[in-house]
Amino acid sequence: MKRVLNLLFNIFCLSCLWLQVLAQEESHEAQDDIPEPMVFDLVRELGAKQGELEINVLAEFPLSSTSSRHIDWAPEIEYAIWDDFAVEFELPFEDGTLEALKIALQYTFGESASGRFIHGTQFMVEKIRKTDKWDISMLYIPAYRFNETWSVLALLGVRQQVGSDSQNKTTTLLLNATIFAEITERTSLGLEFNNSDPGDFDEGEELELLIMPQIQIQFSEHWSLQTGLGAEFTEEGVNATAALRMIAEF
Repeated sequence: MKRVLNLLFNIFCLSCLWLQVLAQEESHEAQDDIPEPMVFDLVRELGAKQGELEINVLAEFPLSSTSSRHIDWAPEIEYAIWDDFAVEFELPFEDGTLEALKIALQYTFGESASGRFIHGTQFMVEKIRKTDKWDISMLYIPAYRFNETWSVLALLGVRQQVGSDSQNKTTTLLLNATIFAEITERTSLGLEFNNSDPGDFDEGEELELLIMPQIQIQFSEHWSLQTGLGAEFTEEGVNATAALRMIAEF
């Protein structure tokens, strides 16, 4: 079952790379911004404008096997230094313990003539506290809007772990894809797939694939909420997980 899910997910991710071919239309039409996934969010939206500021907090809550799982949560601050270039600082926690320090940079390459396709890149460095471990990640981010309702976004890349305490397997693939349906001006539905194949990165980290249906509600110009209920497919079985992200934009 897990292999089938991974295969389907990987095919879906790779197909996103061909969206640029479909997006080359002669005339440019105004398009709404493509939403961001919840679990693996961006450093601001692609095409961010200088001065945009976002503060958000993501929390993931185990709903099964709670005795062996933790609440993972992280406050983040994101700021667009220039048009198309943004930086993020994040503090990942496990229950009440600060686990790491993380910084990310994101650059938008541009969009197609139609305005339907946009792509960029993201670079992340995460220092694991109390150990000599550094996680360094590089991702390519393609996104495509099919029409006013449907859009898709993917994050495809690799993560390298360095440091004297790094495990045997030091390189892993990062694959994330989300399809969105914007059902009203302020409400979007999403189905997010996240496969990080953690391997031996951290003892006890067994997550292979997360499938997270989600909803995003824009309460006002500055405040929005993302929440979802999904399933983690691991070596030992399937676990239920809930997630919540509160977002303030300025």
